[in-house]
Amino acid sequence: MYELRRTYVTKPGKERLVASILQRMGQILVDAGIREPFHVSFSGGTTPGDKQLVRMTWTAEKIESTFRGGRENPPEYTAMMSQRDELTTDTWIEFNELMNDDKMIDA
Repeated sequence: MYELRRTYVTKPGKERLVASILQRMGQILVDAGIREPFHVSFSGGTTPGDKQLVRMTWTAEKIESTFRGGRENPPEYTAMMSQRDELTTDTWIEFNELMNDDKMIDA
């Protein structure tokens, strides 16, 4: 099982708007059976931490390409991509393996 975290750098003052867009986009993918439940977090300068960052985090049984055969984004998701992209300046993704009892070693 993996934890995936996509981070977006937003234009100044657009953190909450981008977080709202990502929340809607993520729910579209969940409703379509493409993604597992997720959460979105952001820091707009009212809490400690880096400003202009929005993160979407979810889990997946395996790491798969978004370009894999048979996967098609819902039209409403694709339409929101351009709206998100106009408000962001950079993005990256992190992959982390989740710990469970099967992976435990003597410590």
